[in-house]
Amino acid sequence: MDNVQELREIVNPVFNTAKSCIQLDAIAGDEDSRQLLGALGFGEFAGTKDNKRVPEELAKKVKQLFPVYTVLIDSRFQIVNNLTRSFSDRSVVDLPCGYTARGIKMSRQGRVYYGFDLPAVTDDIGPAAAKIIGDDKNIHYSAVDATNYDSMATPLDGEKKELLITTEGLLMYFTQQELEEVFSNIRRILQKHGGSWIIVDRAYSTHDSAIASAVLNNDPEMVALYNAITKQAAGTAADVKLNDNIIFKGTDEKNKTFIEEMGFEVKEIGLGDYLPDHFGVLAPMSAEDARVRDVFRGMCFWELTVNEKSAQKTVLDMPFRVESEFANGKFTARIEGRVDTITAPELLNQFKKADGVKAIELNLEKMSYISSAGLRVLLIMYKALDDKDQFKLVGTTDSVKEIMEVTGFDRFLF
Repeated sequence: MDNVQELREIVNPVFNTAKSCIQLDAIAGDEDSRQLLGALGFGEFAGTKDNKRVPEELAKKVKQLFPVYTVLIDSRFQIVNNLTRSFSDRSVVDLPCGYTARGIKMSRQGRVYYGFDLPAVTDDIGPAAAKIIGDDKNIHYSAVDATNYDSMATPLDGEKKELLITTEGLLMYFTQQELEEVFSNIRRILQKHGGSWIIVDRAYSTHDSAIASAVLNNDPEMVALYNAITKQAAGTAADVKLNDNIIFKGTDEKNKTFIEEMGFEVKEIGLGDYLPDHFGVLAPMSAEDARVRDVFRGMCFWELTVNEKSAQKTVLDMPFRVESEFANGKFTARIEGRVDTITAPELLNQFKKADGVKAIELNLEKMSYISSAGLRVLLIMYKALDDKDQFKLVGTTDSVKEIMEVTGFDRFLF
């Protein structure tokens, strides 16, 4: 495949948000993160900003928000690290691992660690971590799509210990249907290996404004600015709609009902017992540090374990395959199986090889599933045509059509 990394970044722009996390962890004072940042070859945090002109007064205010974002990322990194230490008999599955130094820290503890993320991330993080820890056979980085069971199950083949699966900064990117796929897949994995799944995302989503207020000395103007900027920042960087599922739209009661319906039992884990000794960026700000800790003491993670009495629906998908041809300005393709994070770049690659496309016809009779990454490729193809009426989908199954309708892509593609 030509320009593999470029294609992966196009179909999975979420990975762009992960770069800022390692940069902020390094700024917060974590030495492993600093080393990893250098091994990855990423620039300083300011170097990732665009060149758009911002009014000086607004720029000053935005700069005042910097400690908030640093605390949010640094706290999540440190608290989850502390939590994993309390499960010392488990192998850790970090989903998604991002560009964090958690694998390096697990290596130093002699733990078995699986870092799962998009191909665009794992292709970078694996070699970079190896520069620091060497060839540690206990540390594994694998490209996965959380909606694709086989992609997550295969790297765990042969694992004998129970698992501690941790999820932070992931669930907000899924549609409701994708979220249900993820829950189903993780349940199957825990049925096979045992252990539990820790969900971080809900706690931070519901308390991030309170954390911001604590850092910003309860300044209403600055908190409002933080909320306004944050509302769409991550979604804009990732080019996806955020928080569009029950985990973020529902009440705690509805969430727990959903979790139980997906075949899990849930219990709360208070964050207070896992707070770090200090937050680097708040070192000279003792009052702010105390207020932030008070917020964290009121927050809980969710630990999910399999309820064996609950029924489980599983779907066996056909292997992905795409056959295409280009003649007389028309690109035709027959697509089989799942089109997701792992497979979508191949479809895009075949399309990009065609020069001067005037018409597109895609046969979806044997497509079993399409994720947001696959839909993004279809939209890229659709937008490439001058005459949008020359874009045709043939044989779309009811299940795939439903995904397109739920996500709103049917307005473009039918």
